[in-house]
Amino acid sequence: MLNKILTFLLIISIIGYSQSKLSLQPSGYFTYGNYSDGTSANQYTFFLSVTPNNLDYLVTGIEHIDLSNDLWNYSQNNFALGLHYWLTNHNLKIKTDLMFIDGKYKSSDNTFKYGDNGYLISPEILSGVYPFYYGFGYAFFSQSGGNKINSNQFYLNLYYYPTYKFLINLIPSFHLISKNENYTSLNSSLTYFYSYKLWFNASFALGSKKFFYHPDLMVFFNQLETQKGNFSFRANYNFYKNLVASFVYQKSKFVTFEIDYFVFGISSKFSL
Repeated sequence: MLNKILTFLLIISIIGYSQSKLSLQPSGYFTYGNYSDGTSANQYTFFLSVTPNNLDYLVTGIEHIDLSNDLWNYSQNNFALGLHYWLTNHNLKIKTDLMFIDGKYKSSDNTFKYGDNGYLISPEILSGVYPFYYGFGYAFFSQSGGNKINSNQFYLNLYYYPTYKFLINLIPSFHLISKNENYTSLNSSLTYFYSYKLWFNASFALGSKKFFYHPDLMVFFNQLETQKGNFSFRANYNFYKNLVASFVYQKSKFVTFEIDYFVFGISSKFSL
């Protein structure tokens, strides 16, 4: 039902901008995760961005995740919607992201089952003039079911272009979790635009965090255990016209286990 609602909102937005030239950007990703405790993960993600005027855009996303090991299985469906709008007269960008999560856990012998249902809302305001841009955001996550959780994330989003070939991004965050847990973290990344067809990104995280939402990637880390570190490397290659291939390796460290992620994605962009 929820994916039908998101599709309906996307159709309405396209109709509303029918007098403007639309740019569409579909993208799909497959992720394989290898846990140090023997768990494996398969993740399928699809995004569609609609841009009516090269500034504002609406993005919808659907994601399916399967986790399994010898003792249990967990499946999760995520539905995302983002509305990003530029107030050009005030040099402000206002964005709001929504995410709905439906998870189901069962033991391998089917003797124990439970479900988790949650939602996330994340508003953010950005401003700035080249080469420095800055923003402030908030992400609230609430989950009911087998694990009842409320999470509040307050963050800054800082961008700096030392030259036109480099972009530095910093996201310091403060996390306040139900049951009086609080964490402080810093997510940082460096992007190098080698050429029009090839660019690289390296990122790493410091500090501790739980239920971290990355506002630029629309990725939500909703593992129950505390994350102690994270680093990744990404390469994007425009191999044919507007087709871009993405290759990502990411390692996440938690209190009692680690995860190696391998991601392959394809994205494109065309106008109507």
